[in-house]
Amino acid sequence: MIISKIEIARMQLDTAIDLFLSDTDSISSLTLAGASEEILGKLLERDGEDSILKMLHAWYEETSGENIKYGEFAQKANLARNCLKHASIKEEDELEIYTWETIAVIMRAMINYKELTNEPSEKMMRMADWIKKNKDTYQTIE
Repeated sequence: MIISKIEIARMQLDTAIDLFLSDTDSISSLTLAGASEEILGKLLERDGEDSILKMLHAWYEETSGENIKYGEFAQKANLARNCLKHASIKEEDELEIYTWETIAVIMRAMINYKELTNEPSEKMMRMADWIKKNKDTYQTIE
């Protein structure tokens, strides 16, 4: 099978959205969305464009006045995603994962996908509708 990285990332993101919207497996949803976001972000950067994470880093530095290295910022932004993938730190053997963390990673992947293709999938449009309908629920962090 020959398949493009964009198609792989779209499939991962669409599956993450399915899992999230069906409320069946938020852990896999977060992990798949994170993998998709990372692939799409690297594709954008290879094309000389900024990923959403790079844009958020610049925005954070500008609005907070804090000078933080991109790697440190990305590590903090990806903490939940990375804790789900690795088991090197004993203190992370038990985790508390919040719904907003999954939503944030899905949204970041959707933005990267839109930047690359300008054509969101039907599932991405359903997720955007869900976000609009539920925006008041997640305005404050759990």
